[in-house]
Amino acid sequence: MNESLTRNAQRWPLGNFDFNRLAAFATLAASAMAFVVPSSAAELPSYATPEIPSYTEKQVDQPTGCEPDTPAYHAIRGCSNLLGSPDTDPATRVRIFTMRGYAWLKEEEPVAAISDFTRAIDLDAENVSAITGRARAHEVLKQYDEAIKDWTRLIDLHPDDPSPYRERGYSYHLVANYDLAIADFTRVLELDNGNVDSLIGRANAYDALDKIPLALADFDRAIMVDARYPAIFIARAEMWDRRKENQKAIDDYSHALRINSINLKVRQALQRLGVSHPYP
Repeated sequence: MNESLTRNAQRWPLGNFDFNRLAAFATLAASAMAFVVPSSAAELPSYATPEIPSYTEKQVDQPTGCEPDTPAYHAIRGCSNLLGSPDTDPATRVRIFTMRGYAWLKEEEPVAAISDFTRAIDLDAENVSAITGRARAHEVLKQYDEAIKDWTRLIDLHPDDPSPYRERGYSYHLVANYDLAIADFTRVLELDNGNVDSLIGRANAYDALDKIPLALADFDRAIMVDARYPAIFIARAEMWDRRKENQKAIDDYSHALRINSINLKVRQALQRLGVSHPYP
């Protein structure tokens, strides 16, 4: 897994196990064919695409059913079998619906995932894992207004948790509501002043509003927190790239590559900008 995808992972408990929410604004590998810079700051940078929550980290040779370490396609079948039992109590059904919802997400079936998460929420209106999963599924479908509703629901349940503010900030960015995105990222920083991903998020929102000095200030602040986090330099490079500030973009892409020399996306960006041998 890409190193920067593990930054500030959020954990949402469900029964006796966790689902990992990997933070946004992390560097994703581009396709082997091309690297495309967002045409405007109205789009989230390419590294900012949220990843579907991790349903399982390991595979088992003989999956036993509806369990967190079971491959998703087996979990769907196992969970469905358990739900067919008339003896399943409501609390267990919440857990099963939620696990099957995450399994549907891993199978790239967000509509089915939303259905299961909603069933879990109907039984337990404060189930953080189910609400989080449903928000993710709405994001996959680009139903950002619905995702915002679920992030807001989590904020209402846990107003001192920075995570849902950050996630809602990303969704606000994607519907071009940059002022509200900035407000959410600012709230995160009030709760956690070293949250690098929210500094990057706010910088990108300022960029979208053409407030470049404010964007640069947040990038600089993020570097002060963690100068070895390549996503900072990639985000700033993409800002320069969009604005045709090629040398500044090259400098930041090159710095990111020195931190993570296997980043194919950054190599492709440098080649596109005329750096024929983009090696550290």
